[in-house]
Amino acid sequence: MEGRCAIILCLLFLSATLIQGMVIPGGKRCLCRQLSKKINPRLVEKIEIFQGSSYCENIEVVATLKGSKKTKCLNPALKVVQDLISAKNQRIKKKPVVTNVRIA
Repeated sequence: MEGRCAIILCLLFLSATLIQGMVIPGGKRCLCRQLSKKINPRLVEKIEIFQGSSYCENIEVVATLKGSKKTKCLNPALKVVQDLISAKNQRIKKKPVVTNVRIA
């Protein structure tokens, strides 16, 4: 009986080395697939910033819109987005900015 268990365990360990993980197409797991080119700052309720990580090397800016609670991915290079994050523009009220760090 012990011999059979040992053989079964050996076969399981050998077969486990042959199994490969799934390859993700493109190699990325980014939140944002498409970036918005413009946004009305008055509709933004909250801004979340996701720093680059092993999953996605891009810095991603996600805005939550008022009322509908929908999210929109923003291009971090846009001046309006940079103003929202830093609140340099006096006409734009300071929005809550949350910086999230992905753990790899």
